[in-house]
Amino acid sequence: MLQTLGPGASSVDTARAVYQTAGSGCRLRLAGTAMAAILGMVSVAAQAEPVYKYEDRGLITYQDRAPDSKQDEGHSILNNQGVVLEEVLSRQQRREARKRERQEELARIRDRALLATFTTEDDLIRTRDDRIGMLDGLISRLDDRIRILSERLAVVDKRVQMQEKSNGQGKAQESLYAEQHSIQRNIENAWSLIDSKAAERSEVADKFDDDLVRYRELKAERS
Repeated sequence: MLQTLGPGASSVDTARAVYQTAGSGCRLRLAGTAMAAILGMVSVAAQAEPVYKYEDRGLITYQDRAPDSKQDEGHSILNNQGVVLEEVLSRQQRREARKRERQEELARIRDRALLATFTTEDDLIRTRDDRIGMLDGLISRLDDRIRILSERLAVVDKRVQMQEKSNGQGKAQESLYAEQHSIQRNIENAWSLIDSKAAERSEVADKFDDDLVRYRELKAERS
């Protein structure tokens, strides 16, 4: 006998009622249909589970979970048919990718700054010449200082030699020895500073040359 269900009955209640009121043959058919549906869902679920493929000490490994982070040197995610769904980079590759992203972002920032700083190519060239001219002027002044110090050192050396000739080796006035050593240190410091500024000049020139090439490229892209 067919059961009467209220308006609030769920689909489960309806299915139960149909099953209970059906004949035995019909029940078997319903049970078989339900079992087929369940098996179908299980099969679909099994097919949806990914397979992880990776290499461990030269051996290709397949498993149903991602490899441990300590041994993960990159792996592939496959479906049950062996089709690659995704390639996961190794830790080293991920670090390198992040480094490249940072470098690319810095390059974009430099490009924006370059265009914002210089309105025309002549502005960039003029700024380069001013910077290099300033360094050349400093190097020239240091060179003059070395020349003056060297002349003063020659005078002091001569006085030391004269006193040592009269009084003996190492017996000139202590003040002369102190001045002699001070001048020598100042000359060495000036030469060291010249070397530093010459290296800085070379770096500035190279940087502005690179900036000029990049500036022309950016302007060409926007024209």
